[in-house]
Amino acid sequence: MKAIFHKTNISLVGTLIFVLCLLSVAGCTGTKEEVRPEGGESAQETIQDSAPETTVPVTTEPEYESPSKELPPENKEPVPISVSAPEDIKEELYAAICAVRKPAPMEISGVTLSDNPDIDVKNLYYELTRDYPDLKYAYDITAKIEDGFLLCEISYMPYKTGNWPANEDALTIHNMKELLQVAEENIGEDAVPIRLPQQSPGPDDMNRILGQVGGGYILCALNRDGTKITYTPAMGMDMEECLSLLKQADQLAKQIIDRELNDSMTQRQKAEALYTYLTGNVKYDKRYYSDRNNMPYDAQTAIGALRDNLAICGGCSHALKLLFEKVGTPCYNVTGTYYGENHMWSIACLDGEWLWFDATSGRGVSPEFGFRHYALKELDTTKYRWEQDRVDLLLNLF
Repeated sequence: MKAIFHKTNISLVGTLIFVLCLLSVAGCTGTKEEVRPEGGESAQETIQDSAPETTVPVTTEPEYESPSKELPPENKEPVPISVSAPEDIKEELYAAICAVRKPAPMEISGVTLSDNPDIDVKNLYYELTRDYPDLKYAYDITAKIEDGFLLCEISYMPYKTGNWPANEDALTIHNMKELLQVAEENIGEDAVPIRLPQQSPGPDDMNRILGQVGGGYILCALNRDGTKITYTPAMGMDMEECLSLLKQADQLAKQIIDRELNDSMTQRQKAEALYTYLTGNVKYDKRYYSDRNNMPYDAQTAIGALRDNLAICGGCSHALKLLFEKVGTPCYNVTGTYYGENHMWSIACLDGEWLWFDATSGRGVSPEFGFRHYALKELDTTKYRWEQDRVDLLLNLF
């Protein structure tokens, strides 16, 4: 996006340099837009059409030149500015959000807006947060016109401003690993009040971390202003039913561990035994292709794999994650595509090394014939597609 206020007058060069410095201090950068799926095999998230060919994420950031308008001094009311097009308004919103400040009053005699300027401004805000998801800490915006000036108010998440609501019950989160732990330990009906560190990643990234909680039965996420962790039952179920199914899955996992493992096993031996159990006992629920409307939701969860021995990729991945974590092996679900179809598989840490596991694709293969989807250092990128930056976000928790 090109900057609006290009000036050729040499006298403004100094001002431009000053503003560039201020914006670099604000530390605002763009990241990829993330797309939520509307369907597909049990993957709770999907990816864009391309994926990195290596373990280093390849990110193409939208270009946005620094605003050429002078920013107001900190803690002072912004100086009114004149705008001549909607893009000028968007540029001022961008600069304000990056600086976590109030937008300047905008004189709009040269701009044509609709009868509802609040909607016009919200649409500009949605465009910005679509192109720059990390700006979603500005979670709401309102606008009105007074005396020929457009006046905007932005609501910021308290982790950016430090203005937390008074709540003695709020739990202070020190890092993102702790955010995940608090979410797992408090899963249930009630939202958990929290205080996040100011250096937290963007709201979308925090919600991806929280998406590892709930076993496919409970959606875990930040509330609108980032002051609480919320829990929402999936697929029209109630919370009591979801918690009961999660408890049942936990008990089934414990029974399998007690039966298949012994204390003399190393971490890798335990991982191989549990992977062998899943790939040898779980069948693929082909109703996903032939009769999806009658395929039970359990097939997408550990219950389908551990209780019914019938699951699709989500069930196998959730089951492996549960089994691995119960024996002390960190494990995450990864979503992407396999041969172009939505897919979920796993990444787990064995002896300090993060390795790939795909229990769905490994079904029916025993160790003596050689696992092809077990403990892989790399994945075949002609078959698998995923967003490595999402994976790195999780691996950086350790």
